[in-house]
Amino acid sequence: MSAAVSKEVYHQHIEDVTPIESTKHLPIYRRKWLLVSAVVFTVTATIVIAITVPISIRNLNALRAKDENVHFTSTSKIANNSSSVATTTPKIVPQNITGTRKASSLITPDKQESLHPPVYAHAVSPWSNLTRLKIYHPSDQGRIFVMGDIHGCLNEMNQLLDKIQFKPDQDVLILAGDLVFRGQDSIGVIQRARELNALCVRGNHDDKVIRLKTYEYQHGKASMSPADEIMPEGQVGDPLKFGNKHIEISKNLNVEDYTYLAGCPLILDIPDLNTRVVHGGLDPLISNLIDNDPWSVMNMRDMDDNNQPSKLKLNKKPGNDVQHWTTAYEANAAKTNNQVTVYYGHDASRGIVINNQTVGVDSGCVYGRKLSAVEMRSRELAQVDCLGGDKHGGDDDD
Repeated sequence: MSAAVSKEVYHQHIEDVTPIESTKHLPIYRRKWLLVSAVVFTVTATIVIAITVPISIRNLNALRAKDENVHFTSTSKIANNSSSVATTTPKIVPQNITGTRKASSLITPDKQESLHPPVYAHAVSPWSNLTRLKIYHPSDQGRIFVMGDIHGCLNEMNQLLDKIQFKPDQDVLILAGDLVFRGQDSIGVIQRARELNALCVRGNHDDKVIRLKTYEYQHGKASMSPADEIMPEGQVGDPLKFGNKHIEISKNLNVEDYTYLAGCPLILDIPDLNTRVVHGGLDPLISNLIDNDPWSVMNMRDMDDNNQPSKLKLNKKPGNDVQHWTTAYEANAAKTNNQVTVYYGHDASRGIVINNQTVGVDSGCVYGRKLSAVEMRSRELAQVDCLGGDKHGGDDDD
């Protein structure tokens, strides 16, 4: 078809289109119909907007709440490094959220600050991102295993899970702290724990890794030098240098690993079973769990001459009138009719100790001994041999 013909057909098509009549020339009944339609449309649209917008806002707020970040009180360094001052930092780190296991069975109480700390309490590091207490309500079905200090021994962890025929959809795994350090694959242990949706408590080595990583999130790696400079944390029980040997693990944590490890509380309370899980121990004279000194809960072994928790193995020193914290706890439980049992790790030199109301589950896997798990309801013990070796020294800092 020629260009002239195409042009003629095009204009003919345009001319064949009947123009739309102006509403001005429409009959009155049609104009009223259009007006009513417009009003109905406007009212309907207003109702839809009024319903959907608040819902969208609530959903958005819920998502923001789920993924929100936490602002921390940091400690700024003074030039002479002899003191520190608390300041509010605008920088953020991921919140320590631990996924709940079954139908919101794991809860975190609103109150997390101690009102009556013991006289020996240490400062809590501004970089600790610590949850002092979580409460777990297990289902009536399935087994509940408490596994001792893994210390990065991933192979042995998997072997023990195979031995007990652990079923993630039925059973519950609780880790008694010190998932990391000394062993060959600390990051792998964290990721395996995440896969299993394992519950956990914070160990003293986990705590060091978290503090270093929190500081890095807020100030950057470049600020963590020189290596022999002490990180500004106040009067904590175990000051860290920027070159601390836990820094290797800290630098390799991704956000998910950090969030999981930081979500391990100081104390896991299981009131349905009259049971608690900690890493080191509990002061038997403190009735309010929140008032426990975090450093002591993660580090204690013996009670000293003043009945105060000590990290040292004082009973190995002759002439000292001291006792293991569990001895004091059992005696106090008998006197006060306290039926709460405490599971703990941290004390590899003593190994597995199953008493009436205290159960020690650290059997020194990272030192080439055994990795252990105790089923909470039956108290059955399962163990595997460990072939790993400590690449960072002896067991005085379990």
